[in-house]
Amino acid sequence: CDLSDEGPSTVALTAPGVNGGEYDNYYALVPLPPPDAGQANGDPHLMLAHGGKADFRGTDKGIYNFLSAKNLSLNMMTEFADFYLHDTDHPRHKLVHGSFLTQAHIVAKTGGGRTVRASYWASKIGPLNIGWMNATIDRQQAFALGPHTTKVVDDVTLHMDYSSLHVTTGEWVLAVTPQAVERSVAGPVRRIDVQMTPRVAESKFSVPPHGMIGQSWDGDNKAVFGEEDEFPVRGEYTTSAMAEGAIEGVPTDYLMSSPYATDFKYSRFGLDHASPRDVSKLTGRVKAASPQAANGAGVVEKEMELSAGQVS
Repeated sequence: CDLSDEGPSTVALTAPGVNGGEYDNYYALVPLPPPDAGQANGDPHLMLAHGGKADFRGTDKGIYNFLSAKNLSLNMMTEFADFYLHDTDHPRHKLVHGSFLTQAHIVAKTGGGRTVRASYWASKIGPLNIGWMNATIDRQQAFALGPHTTKVVDDVTLHMDYSSLHVTTGEWVLAVTPQAVERSVAGPVRRIDVQMTPRVAESKFSVPPHGMIGQSWDGDNKAVFGEEDEFPVRGEYTTSAMAEGAIEGVPTDYLMSSPYATDFKYSRFGLDHASPRDVSKLTGRVKAASPQAANGAGVVEKEMELSAGQVS
């Protein structure tokens, strides 16, 4: 993936990567994000600000904007995948034609006027779950960060834990974490989850954010629920939900022209003024905000069943 004309090219760095995972990645107990965080995990399930939810299939190798703020942009790639939910002898065993997030591409403008571009690829992570990322500062030579390393560029910090990438700016913290695809049949065998957490109150954002998840910080203290996939108990299923109802416009409005592109219909990157979205124009179910546990100690069951008594 050579992006040297606009950002990091792939830097040669030998590193094993993602382990088999402690949990079943698709029907599992997953720690909830902090109460003010947004998240995309699994096949992708969006956990939105104020407690909203939606699922998002995306397109094969499509790149979508998930967060657009004044000085920060996060684009994510979706890739189609076939996998089994549960083992063959499980009563809810089924074949799913779904998708996963496989790449994260970040553009951050520092307080000193420099542009940081950083990338994390699930495909570069091996069986030991050792993470690494690569980045550029303006037009300088690309560099890589491996486990337990940090790079500070003015007021932007790039930090690698053993596996996860953390990007901290004045208003946001992003976390990108690799996972294994359990019971893979076709498609990627590694995926990533992403979490975004504001560092300031919604009323203090320099510009109200946007993007698939970012727009949910709209200052109205309401949870919006978009389309979610409902799986049959057994058999075969193709996901189709595209977060309809929880987003302004249509999903194609968030498709990006390249990994580090920042311009799209609802872009906030580089703007000095913008209005938050108007939730009254959304078609999804709306209710009062339902914040998650403050320490993230809740769980969410990620597979929805159609049979009576098994719908989450």
